[in-house]
Amino acid sequence: MAHDSIQTISAAIDFFLEMFRQHPERDSFAAYEAALTGRRRKYPCFGMSYLISPDDTAPIEDDFELPPVTASQTPEGDLIREIVGMLTPLKMLNPVTPMFGLGLGPGTLVTGFGIPLDPKAQNCPAFNKSMDQILAEPPPDPEKSGMLPAMHARIDLIKQHTPPTFKIGVPDMQGPFNVAHNIIGIEALTAPYDDEAKFHAIMERVTTYWIAVRKNISAWIGEERVVPFNNVAGICECSVNLVSPEFYMRFVLEHDRRIAAAFGPVHIHPCSGPHVFHVTLDNLPVASTEAGFVGKAAAGSISVEDALRAIKGRPILLRIGQELPEGHEFEFIRGNFDSYQEHPQLLFGYTGMHWRRKDRPTIRELHRRLDDYWEKKYASL
Repeated sequence: MAHDSIQTISAAIDFFLEMFRQHPERDSFAAYEAALTGRRRKYPCFGMSYLISPDDTAPIEDDFELPPVTASQTPEGDLIREIVGMLTPLKMLNPVTPMFGLGLGPGTLVTGFGIPLDPKAQNCPAFNKSMDQILAEPPPDPEKSGMLPAMHARIDLIKQHTPPTFKIGVPDMQGPFNVAHNIIGIEALTAPYDDEAKFHAIMERVTTYWIAVRKNISAWIGEERVVPFNNVAGICECSVNLVSPEFYMRFVLEHDRRIAAAFGPVHIHPCSGPHVFHVTLDNLPVASTEAGFVGKAAAGSISVEDALRAIKGRPILLRIGQELPEGHEFEFIRGNFDSYQEHPQLLFGYTGMHWRRKDRPTIRELHRRLDDYWEKKYASL
């Protein structure tokens, strides 16, 4: 069905809220809050995606189209496009998140240390600095350095033009070791052995900045606008996949513990690594973590089964993120769903590396079959 063009923020909000009301089964916030507390939920609210490839130019076949947006190229016009765009996951029956984002991905905090991002390299740091350079400079201002002024202005704009239904997400802050690795490059892997005191000085500075920035951004956002999953501070440990558990325990753990001391139990992104999953689970207060098969991971991937055995029934949310086996997708996901019987603190997300744009109708049909399986077996628990 064709929709009228959306030209104002109020029209975009009204359209979003009506569509969101019609699809409670796609409410990502409701699913998260239930999973975090272990409360049984009516809907699985899981996502399935396919591999995006630049040479995949097949026509896209969808069940419906979102209305066109006719808006100016202004910050307000961008808000209109973002609000309507938040409903895009419905085309694939995936979870909808009424949230505005901040920052530019993993490199966001690096800009506070005077390092610009290179948009041609997916917004990775344009260059690195040495530890001596960083320590010779004053510590970054946790309110005015890097991208923070622009993020503060964006938060104010969003709060001015939209209701509290629309939350504002804390940007991708990574974790102290990831940020240090992005700032000083390969030196982060060798410096602890060459000059441990200097390395800890870098980590101390990064962690102090990390904590202050998160507190400031949370205050700017305000309790009314906080994203449910941002109530738990998240630490990404991607770079720990490049080092040993012993390295992590000796050089990184104390800095992660500072974050836990400041904010309480944390969410860990182990970036698939089994040793990362275990060393963080065993040494930090963990509220949630992640597991699932990934074919091309730097240090292998932690299986869902191994993760659940390690959690051993503790009240820890497990985010499942897995690549799907071709031809056995339904059975694979159904197996994860069945883990919900004993461990309700689960969230689910999947990628078919063999799927492409032409497979969108097939993926939707699979989604419907799995939704039906959940409804018959688990909705009434």
